[in-house]
Amino acid sequence: MPASTSALFIGSQIQVALQMTNFRHPLMRWWRSCLALCWMVGVLMITACASGPELVDHAFSFNVDQDSQNYEILAYRYGNGLMNTTASDSSIKQFGKSRQGTNVNGPMPLGDNLYVKWRNKTTEQVFEKTVALKPLLPRDMTHQRIHFVVAEGEVFVYLIDPIPRPKDWPIVGPSKFQYEKVRQIHP
Repeated sequence: MPASTSALFIGSQIQVALQMTNFRHPLMRWWRSCLALCWMVGVLMITACASGPELVDHAFSFNVDQDSQNYEILAYRYGNGLMNTTASDSSIKQFGKSRQGTNVNGPMPLGDNLYVKWRNKTTEQVFEKTVALKPLLPRDMTHQRIHFVVAEGEVFVYLIDPIPRPKDWPIVGPSKFQYEKVRQIHP
């Protein structure tokens, strides 16, 4: 093959290669579309995994030994109960019975409801109640505490603001919170 013919052949091969790299070839356009689609699906999956319930820095607590000595908590769940010690499931599995108190502080999902099942130790009567918290809680729950106390047939839910109780503010709820601003939000 003469030199001019081989140069012409190589030139045409380079021209075809350039056309393919410029995404003019149908196969390259299809490949580019597939890559873009995979990239978009990946971004959506990452953002879906990163999103979840909003974490609010607040607290959840109860203490039957101090607040309700005549009762035993059989089960409880604050919100979805997935946060450690916001539900009795793990303690029942580990120890055969529910915790009789908990104090969880820090960033966690804000619970929409509170479920409590308890028993009067004297009469053996069992009570069960679910309190819808969402309509009872303020818009900003940062640094607030949700505390509950059980009594005969009722769950008393308190919202404790960690600021000193104003002199004209009534003393409400468990005595350990008498120096803080406490509101009874249920019943």
